[in-house]
Amino acid sequence: MTRLWPAGEPIEVNTDDEGRPVGFAWQGQSSRLHQIQQHWQVDNDWWSEEGRVWRDYLAVTTTTGLLCVIYRDLLGEGWWLAKVYD
Repeated sequence: MTRLWPAGEPIEVNTDDEGRPVGFAWQGQSSRLHQIQQHWQVDNDWWSEEGRVWRDYLAVTTTTGLLCVIYRDLLGEGWWLAKVYD
């Protein structure tokens, strides 16, 4: 089963010295990242100030084997959980 949050769930992300995520906290649970599986960027509606979506997405696995999609909102400066695969 996959859980999806189209608007994203806010998370707190810990990064290394180069700004790469190494872990995150969500709903009181902390997870360390094992590997970044995939990285992509979305920049939609860039011509529209009110409709623009500019995000850095990462598909990551945690040390407990959880596969998640997280993203950094490049306009709003926050990190979000988008999807969790069970």
